Amino acid sequence: MPHAPRTAFVAPGLESWRDGLAQAGVAIVRERADLAVVRGHDPVPDAEAAIVVGRGGRRALRGRAGIRRYAALPGTREPHLILPVDRPHVSSYAIRQWTVLSSALRRRRNDLARLAIALGAFPELGRSLTVAAPTGPPFVVAAAATLGVPADADWFLTLGEGDALTRAVFQLFGPGAREPGWVLKLSRVRGYTAPFERDERGLRLAAQAGGAVAAHAPRLLGRFEADELPCSLESAAAGSRLTYLLQQRGSRNEKLRALDEVAAWTIEIARATAAPADALLEERRRLEEDVVTRYPQMPPGLVSGLPRLPAVLQHNDLGCWNVVVGGRGFTAVDWESARKHGLPLWDLLYFLVDALVHLDGAWQPDRREAHAARLLLGETASSEILFRWVAEAVRTLALPPDAVGPIVTLGWLHHGLSPVARDEASRTLAPGLRSDGTFAEWMARVWLSTPGLGTGWSSWRR
Repeated sequence: MPHAPRTAFVAPGLESWRDGLAQAGVAIVRERADLAVVRGHDPVPDAEAAIVVGRGGRRALRGRAGIRRYAALPGTREPHLILPVDRPHVSSYAIRQWTVLSSALRRRRNDLARLAIALGAFPELGRSLTVAAPTGPPFVVAAAATLGVPADADWFLTLGEGDALTRAVFQLFGPGAREPGWVLKLSRVRGYTAPFERDERGLRLAAQAGGAVAAHAPRLLGRFEADELPCSLESAAAGSRLTYLLQQRGSRNEKLRALDEVAAWTIEIARATAAPADALLEERRRLEEDVVTRYPQMPPGLVSGLPRLPAVLQHNDLGCWNVVVGGRGFTAVDWESARKHGLPLWDLLYFLVDALVHLDGAWQPDRREAHAARLLLGETASSEILFRWVAEAVRTLALPPDAVGPIVTLGWLHHGLSPVARDEASRTLAPGLRSDGTFAEWMARVWLSTPGLGTGWSSWRR
């Protein structure tokens, strides 16, 4: 919508919309609303804008100006992606890059969807959203005009997964462009600036590091607010999430090339940014006082017993979901957890375990934990890939081999606490959806509960 709605009418049977709008601070009213949300068989009340959920949208909104069609994937109840059906080049890019082609059937279905959109023949489905609103860009996109975003920029919207603190992202296309040129992040919670402040700090660290670090990171173009919603604008990372590349059908060698390129980059970051061991004093204190104390089963001296180690730049959330692979290489996105002086190996292990679980087709919740344990113990074909890169990092950074187990353990302990902190913030700022079963959470559990892992981990030496 070109204006932020203050009031909304929601038809009976659309309770999830009612709850979501109320959580976003929109007052639910019975009449004279800024926004009406209905289904195709419902009467559409008088409102500045209207959304019809599911089939029958064009018929229900017949005669109204400014009608636009969208599709919510995988569905309207928990959408991760909003496609503009009436903008074929944008939808074609989003379908190609932001959906998983895990089977021949799914590939054919996506090809048919792209063809139907190109021909203007995409049918109304249960996942359809038909919107009638005054002309003009979405109010959040309009607020980015001072940073160079044109008023006629095209877009699709990604909503992510997780709790109510997850930011929504507009992928913005310049007029006639075939790839996005900007990424606009926005908070769903008014005044929640913390992740934007962390993003700015992390991207500044990447830019200051220069070289290979900056070459694979977005550029922050500016921060702003739209109707009290914190926002930021970054250069776009054109391409597909590495998660999707690894999950879909395709050449294993191609997937391994992408994986190896990122793994090599994590080692180059550590080598290029390595600072003297004294730079780790504050991080050692944090780990000793704020992390290890949360795990009473940990042996004493885990931090104090570490040898002198180089302090390296960490991305600190380098899962495959934060790596975008395109025709011009890869980009690591979402630097909000970055740390200037951290322990080595953390990014490498975090990335490789996630990537190899996906490469081996074991990402499903009922398989991933057991497979990750076997991977780390040397019991899978992909273990050799993991161990080769760990050995390369140890050699390049001149790390004492006996320190690898304690270093990696501290990494999983640190990451295992992130869902706790996030849930606390969510309960305070936006009660509602909460994170569940994050990679950091279940991997910390695997590392601490599997014999052969933990501080004495030595399987990588094979």
